[in-house]
Amino acid sequence: MSGRVGVPVRVRRVSSELRELRLRSGLGAEEVAGALGMSMSKLSRMESGQRGLQVDDVSALLGLYRVPARRREELLSLVRNASMPNWWRVQEGRMPAMWEEATRFEREAAAIFNYETMLVPGMLQTTGYASALVGGTDPDLNIAEIETLVTSRLSRQTVLNRANAPHFEALIEQSTLERLVGDAGVMYQQIRHLVSAARQDNITVRVVETRAGAHPGLDGPFVLFDFDQHPSLVLLENRGSSAFLEEPEHVAATREALRRLHEAALPTHDSIALMNDIADKLV
Repeated sequence: MSGRVGVPVRVRRVSSELRELRLRSGLGAEEVAGALGMSMSKLSRMESGQRGLQVDDVSALLGLYRVPARRREELLSLVRNASMPNWWRVQEGRMPAMWEEATRFEREAAAIFNYETMLVPGMLQTTGYASALVGGTDPDLNIAEIETLVTSRLSRQTVLNRANAPHFEALIEQSTLERLVGDAGVMYQQIRHLVSAARQDNITVRVVETRAGAHPGLDGPFVLFDFDQHPSLVLLENRGSSAFLEEPEHVAATREALRRLHEAALPTHDSIALMNDIADKLV
C-alpha cells in the first residue's frame, strides 16, 4: 500500500467530492456523461481518483451540479495546485483544519493507525470525554457550541461500525489515560469504553507505558492512512494547523516510527490489563 504511485492528495480529495455531488444531484452517471460529452469510463476514473483532473472538466461538472461559486473556486484551486507536494492548511473557525478532508479519508481507508501523546484518539472518545475536552480547550464556547462540535466529532466514529469498516489501531501514552479530562467519572467511562473497543475485531488499542522512556513517537502525534487502491497518507495536526504528507519519504518515516512504537507499546492483553487498573483507581 505504501509503495503505490497515484494521483496527488488534492486530486483524491476533489474526486471524492465529485462523486458525492453527483449522487446528491440525483443524476445518474450516464446522464452526467451524456450531458457533458464525456465517456462513462472517464467520469468513473475522475470520481474514483484513478486519474488526474483537468480544470475544464471539473469546472463543467461543478456547473452541472450547480455548486455555489465560492465552493466551486475552492475545488478548482485544489485541482490547479495538484502538483504541489503535501498539503497544509491553517484552521478557520471552530473545527480543526482539514476536518472534512480527514473524515473523507477515514471513510475510504482500509486501515488507520493513530498515535496520540496527550489525548484519547477522536475515533474512540466518549461523549463525556469529548465534551470536557472541547470545553476545556476553548473556555469561551457556550453549551450549544460545545454540543454542536461534539456531535460533529463523534459522528466520525460510525465508520468503525459499518460492514466494511477499516482496521483502526490506537496507540496511546499511559499519561493520557491518567490525565483527568472532566472528572473521575468521565475518565472511568472513557477508559472502560477503550477496553470495550479493544475487543472489537477491527479495533486494536495498545498503551505505551510511561517507563518506556524516549521513543520516536515523542516527535508528535500522527494518523497513518492505508488504502487498497491509493498510496498511503499521513495526517499531522498541530495547534491551529493540519497537514497531509504524501511524499514516500515522509510516509516511510512515519511507518518506521509506527514500527518502533509497536516495539515500545504493551501487547493488547497487557494494555487492557493496565487500562483496567487505571480505571479501577478512579472509583
